[in-house]
Amino acid sequence: MTYKAIYNEQPVDIGLGKRKPLLQVKIGEVSHTVSDSHCPAAGEFTVTIDGHLYNGWRYANAEEVYIRINGRTHIIGLPQAGAGGAGGGASADEIRADMPGTVVSVDAKEGDDVTSGQKIMTIESMKLQVAVVAPRDGKIAKIHFAANTTFDRQATLVNFVPLAPAGDDGKKAKS
Repeated sequence: MTYKAIYNEQPVDIGLGKRKPLLQVKIGEVSHTVSDSHCPAAGEFTVTIDGHLYNGWRYANAEEVYIRINGRTHIIGLPQAGAGGAGGGASADEIRADMPGTVVSVDAKEGDDVTSGQKIMTIESMKLQVAVVAPRDGKIAKIHFAANTTFDRQATLVNFVPLAPAGDDGKKAKS
């Protein structure tokens, strides 16, 4: 599974390879092995990558993830709606999970009108929190998971009501 991100203002592919016995992550053309991770408190983490232990913190919003390790902050841009990142849905009327995870928070409710890029929920997968954003303007038909619930890969997270074409009030013209 490959994700698109932006690092140092350059597009980069982040690939997740095998998960057992150890997680394999490929960033650009370089592969890494993640052998252990732990999150002792919200935003904090400890991770072992290629045999080196790193302590840091992370913060995510709808557009970027900030990761601070060894006194240096790294900013990773998240793909925008429709670009195949977290919640890269199967259609314009639904958002599906790219990998299993947990809903951290739900920031909208069924029936809400949302605009393209608006945060609907925050999910956590593999110790990384990512905002799930609306892929287009519309109305939320159903949110399938509440906060603190888990979901499987390809689970439908959110459904949207199809939008009527502009000027269409749902009535047929009389002839």
